[in-house]
Amino acid sequence: MSETGHIVIAGGGRVGRRVASRFADGGVEVTVIERNLDGVSETEDGIEYIEGDATRPSILRQAVTDETTRLGALTDRGDTNLAICMAAKQLYPDIRTVARIADEDGDEYTEYVDDVFFPERASIKAAVNALAGSDIRTLEGVTGDIEVFDVRVDYEAPAAGEVVADALPEGSVVISQSDGDVTVQHSTKLVGGRRYLVAADREVAGEVLKQLQGED
Repeated sequence: MSETGHIVIAGGGRVGRRVASRFADGGVEVTVIERNLDGVSETEDGIEYIEGDATRPSILRQAVTDETTRLGALTDRGDTNLAICMAAKQLYPDIRTVARIADEDGDEYTEYVDDVFFPERASIKAAVNALAGSDIRTLEGVTGDIEVFDVRVDYEAPAAGEVVADALPEGSVVISQSDGDVTVQHSTKLVGGRRYLVAADREVAGEVLKQLQGED
């Protein structure tokens, strides 16, 4: 599968749609599978919608493409989410799977999925982090129109080796290295492979991440 990062989300309820919107706002292609799409067009807010049962291989094959790298099963039923992830892994062994599990002992299900999202003790950002992987983490507890990221600068990213003032768009600031030991100035050179805390207005967050991570 390609590394460009198309994401499939099973479950078009409140959680699924909000997570899908976060990725779509960042320029990621997203497909949502939902049993009932009454009142929803096939493409809405930059998100593709497919009506059907995501536990069925035929529906998964409609949603998953050669560009898909991640699948999040975010319905309100933990058993359904496990079934979706297991079916996806059977069809596409390289895909990263995330299941929404309400059970407080849900950690034991990581034997069957790559990551588990607990809605009763985590925010929408936790689901985004679970799907995004380890190189970008949106910090929880931050509200309003500002996003704060703990992000690793990719070695091949446009910002690698550039000073902060030249690398990032207006409306963003690099706060410090992620360990908090070094405050970053406008003249600081960003080092590939190093993690930084970055704050950005929501409308420029996608561009900031492209500069730090590359097009993927």
